Amino acid sequence: MSELSVIITGGLQGIGAEIVERFAQEQSQIAIIANAKSIEASELTKRFSEFRKMGSEVRVIPTNILDDAEIAQAVDKAATQSDGVIDVCVNAALISQPMTYDETTPDKLDLFYQVNARSGYSLMRSVHQYLQKSHNPHVLNIAPPINLDPRVMGYRTAYTVSQYFRSMLTVGLANAEQWRGIACNALWPLKPFCDGGNLGIYQSHIDVSSALRRMALFSEAAYGITTQPANRFNGEFFYDEEILEMLSVPLGQFDEHAQPQSSDTSQDGNYNHEEHSTHVAAMID
Repeated sequence: MSELSVIITGGLQGIGAEIVERFAQEQSQIAIIANAKSIEASELTKRFSEFRKMGSEVRVIPTNILDDAEIAQAVDKAATQSDGVIDVCVNAALISQPMTYDETTPDKLDLFYQVNARSGYSLMRSVHQYLQKSHNPHVLNIAPPINLDPRVMGYRTAYTVSQYFRSMLTVGLANAEQWRGIACNALWPLKPFCDGGNLGIYQSHIDVSSALRRMALFSEAAYGITTQPANRFNGEFFYDEEILEMLSVPLGQFDEHAQPQSSDTSQDGNYNHEEHSTHVAAMID
């Protein structure tokens, strides 16, 4: 499926950057809402040059995601450049920092909430009118299934609580009358990543000595779920491997030491690209 209009937060690093690359392979128009100051200009130029060679238009819209007005302006700008239609909205921005109880001041808790939860809600409100114009609109929140196990809740409390807020927003908006017809789902990794500096951030309660996967698996799952018919899944939480198994995509090629390969994954389930390809995973700080 090509020529999708995609808007994403957190698209310059880690999982978000990997998702951008996956959509770029399908000649999508991609608007990254982010503060680009943390990334070297030369790095962005090189990266976006590669995207253009793929036939994709990728641009960064400098935005303070803590400011509702700036988010709304960025969304309007992205929509203007895609004929007023946005097909896919991805919330991948996050802040994660290990902190003890004493270190978790109310101000720091507020910051986690603003980035990991509130900014996503603000984005979804702003993008709603443009999603309504899409023939197959999707919101994908990078958010975990809610797990009240103390081993999970007791680790990086500010991060966990704020991420669960995003999880609850997924269910809430998916069932709001105004969002009828727009798929709103959540995706989360099942196993730790072997590439990128964020090993363990997303799966803090999982034994990192277990089999590792490359982040390319996650981006493939993100692409797969957001190209399904919008009326197929709504308000659901998926693990990345679950999606790929559903789409009959071989998982072994994403193992830590597996060689990249291509396989035919054309499906009746609207996984509409002729060849599945694995790709170089983006590194994060």
